[in-house]
Amino acid sequence: MFRNLTYCLGILLLWNFSACRNDSPDHSEIILTENHEIKGVSVWDRISARDQPLRNSSRVSLLSLGESFLYLDTFAIDSSYNNTKFLKVRLSDSSVVWVYDFASVLDAKPAVIITEVPLYLRPDLLTITDERLKIMEIVAVVEEWDEWIKVVNEKKENRGWIKKENITTNTIDLAFALLVKRNVNVEDQEQKVQNLEVLLENNPYPNTVFLTDLRNIVEHEKELLREIRQDYDREDWDRRKRNR
Repeated sequence: MFRNLTYCLGILLLWNFSACRNDSPDHSEIILTENHEIKGVSVWDRISARDQPLRNSSRVSLLSLGESFLYLDTFAIDSSYNNTKFLKVRLSDSSVVWVYDFASVLDAKPAVIITEVPLYLRPDLLTITDERLKIMEIVAVVEEWDEWIKVVNEKKENRGWIKKENITTNTIDLAFALLVKRNVNVEDQEQKVQNLEVLLENNPYPNTVFLTDLRNIVEHEKELLREIRQDYDREDWDRRKRNR
């Protein structure tokens, strides 16, 4: 009977401790796993890395799209904000931080697409889909089979199989592709063309395989800019005619 009473008291104490801990507004439950230092890749650009596994904790750094890290053996759930999952990782400068699980792919390596290619459901030419990966798109490679690889693209929007010959894992090409992406993602067309021309003239990675592709992109964006200007001039002319 004494043993049963002790057991019951222990259960009650444990339940009370758990209840108090879950009532805390800034609590995350840390869980150890057996995945010892496996590689991971960020599939989000400029995503926050935090000092604690809490969404409202201090941001200590930013991860770039395609950046690699080492997943240690711990993840945590932030119960104060939609049960957000964090991963404990080590960055290239040896700093240990917490990163968002939704922005990460584990057991993967970064790569970049060297030519536009369709996605396949499986490593079989008969499983082609309508989805395509564009040139200079940064992906995470999660599996290899023969001459095929399985990839996950930015923000995990698509995943599927492509031929291995369609990627490069050279860090120079990865860095250059990221620079191009950031300069292309500008709403103002004139600013976009200006940014790309500056990048072309002051390219920090002259040995990249994408140099010719950047020149083609610059010409394409210039043509779009000319069309925008022509449309504007035509609309302005029509407006002045109506006001006469």
